[in-house]
Amino acid sequence: MAVESDGSAASNDLKVQFDEHGLVPAVVQDWRDGAVLMVAYMNRAALDETLQTGYVHFWSRSRQQLWKKGETSGNFLLSKRVFLDCDGDVLLVKAEPTGPACHTGARTCFFSEVTPQGVAATHGDEEANGSIFDRLYEMVRQRKAHPQEHSYVSSLMKDGPDRILKKVVEEAGEVVLAVKTEHREEIIHEVADLLFHTIVAMGHCDIPMTAIQQELGKRFGKTGIREPE
Repeated sequence: MAVESDGSAASNDLKVQFDEHGLVPAVVQDWRDGAVLMVAYMNRAALDETLQTGYVHFWSRSRQQLWKKGETSGNFLLSKRVFLDCDGDVLLVKAEPTGPACHTGARTCFFSEVTPQGVAATHGDEEANGSIFDRLYEMVRQRKAHPQEHSYVSSLMKDGPDRILKKVVEEAGEVVLAVKTEHREEIIHEVADLLFHTIVAMGHCDIPMTAIQQELGKRFGKTGIREPE
C-alpha cells in the first residue's frame, strides 16, 4: 500500500507503526530493476521529508539526527513511491539512485552471501552492480561519450545509425532462423546478439534502460496486445 504524506496508507486506515524509539525500518529498492539497495531507519520527520521533498531521508541512530542520503557523498536516492507492509511496521521505498547506495562504493549494500557453513562470501562487482542490461547500457554510453580506438561499440557509434540498424536487422534475422531450427544454444547466442545491438541503438538515441522498463511496467498485467492500426 502506498504511503500518503500524513503517514497513512492510501485507500486504507492502516498507519505507519513506529517502534518504541519512534523508528521504522525502510527497505530501499531500485525502482528500475527491483534490486534491493540498502536498509535504514526512518522516524516521522525522515518519512515526512522523503514524501515532501522527493529525496530519501533517514534517521541516523549513531548520530541521532536527520540524514539526507547523499548529503555528504552526493549519491542521492530520489524517492518514487513509498509502500507500507501489511502489518504497518516496515516501509518499502522505491527510489532512483544517483550513484552507489553503499558507503563501500558498491551499488547495493547486499553483496555478501551467507553460506550454510556460516561464511560470508563477498561477490565481485559483476553481481553487486546491477543487471547485465544496465551495465551494458552504461558501457555503450561511455563508449559514445569517450570513443576508444579498438572498441567495436565506438566503431558502431562512429559509423552512425545506418550501420547500427543494419546489425539490428541482421541479428533479428539470425534469431528467426535459430528459432525455426529450435536449437537452444543457437537461439540463446543469437538473442544475446540482438539484445546487445538493440542496446547500442538505444544508446545512440540516448534512450536509457529505465524508459523501456517503465514502458513494460505499464503493459504488464494488461490483457490484449496492441494491434497496428
